[in-house]
Amino acid sequence: MDFDLNQRETAFRDDLRGWLTRELPDPWRSPHPKEPWTDATRDLARRWQARLAEGRYLAMDWPASYHGREATLGERIVLQQELMAARAPRILGHVGLDLVGPALIAHGTLSQQARHLEPIRTGFELWCQGFSEPGAGSDLGGLRTRAVLEGDHWVVNGQKVWTSIAEVADFCFLLARTDVDVRKHAGISALIVDMRTPGITVRPLHQLTGEAEFNEVFFENVRVPRENLVGAEGAGWKIAMGILSHERGPMWAFMFHGYMREDLRQLTALVRQRGLADDPLIRQRLAEGWIGVELMRLLGTRSLTAEGRGEQLGPRTSLEKLFGSELSQSVRTLAMDVLGPDALLAIDEPRAPWEGRWQRFHLFSRADTIMGGTSEIQRQVIAQQVLGLPRG
Repeated sequence: MDFDLNQRETAFRDDLRGWLTRELPDPWRSPHPKEPWTDATRDLARRWQARLAEGRYLAMDWPASYHGREATLGERIVLQQELMAARAPRILGHVGLDLVGPALIAHGTLSQQARHLEPIRTGFELWCQGFSEPGAGSDLGGLRTRAVLEGDHWVVNGQKVWTSIAEVADFCFLLARTDVDVRKHAGISALIVDMRTPGITVRPLHQLTGEAEFNEVFFENVRVPRENLVGAEGAGWKIAMGILSHERGPMWAFMFHGYMREDLRQLTALVRQRGLADDPLIRQRLAEGWIGVELMRLLGTRSLTAEGRGEQLGPRTSLEKLFGSELSQSVRTLAMDVLGPDALLAIDEPRAPWEGRWQRFHLFSRADTIMGGTSEIQRQVIAQQVLGLPRG
């Protein structure tokens, strides 16, 4: 594995640090790299995204013809690490930037690219991802949302769930079944759906934390122009697998590593404050957390090195997803044990340590082993497609 930045990455990092010093106002810096979304933080995030776009620090892997830098994966990871280190606002439009944009560049028509890529890059328009459904989350091939071609429009009926930022999104990158007479993966197509189209209902899902980061989205006879089909009819599964690899690859591993390092730094300080630094069990669990975070970095580095050699990561990205999500839960559980009775304080209770972040992170971590593919599915993928074990 290659642990060092190359000359190009080092030069990019140095330029970026200087730019952040000049362009990121101190009042915009976040107390934590993963603060919850509010109306105020969303507004700030959109302004920050526009500023990053002006500096061409977004969509960096896009072609230069679309204002990208044709950056390497290593440079993109450097960007993410430096943004977190500088406490920059989170990127609100990451679904469009990292998932939809590359899909449109690879599979979209020229008119789709001309219409959507620049508003995605600048954060002027936000996107959500209409993949998961009730009963078809990890088993995405089982989705039942239908799109039937009637003249010049696809008529969509169905339901999506766990749809992040659907309540503020301008467009949805939707997977729908367009053919029921072929094997299930072959009958799925991808559509661009304007979220203001009549027949769309967005219903927020309130989480254990009290926030509503996810949504249910209902489609009732929603008419989508025929030209909004992305790629060929029936190509949705292939397009979706390309998108999901971004969610589980080295970029995700390094971003997650940054979040967890900050949490463990705070947790180490909390252990000392509570007079538990000499407790052998607490010390052991804390050490396991730090070891886990380092292993997360190594997993990401291994994937980054492999990708730099031109290797296809494919199902190996499930290793990062499985290990990271379970590490998240173990660290947050340790924080609750260290807090003791204070762990019962409400998130918005003024006396809650670290302004209630420990409680919120712990509650949210229950979803880590579900979203993006459950741990059970990740183990199945690793067993069958990475280790070559027979199906049970």
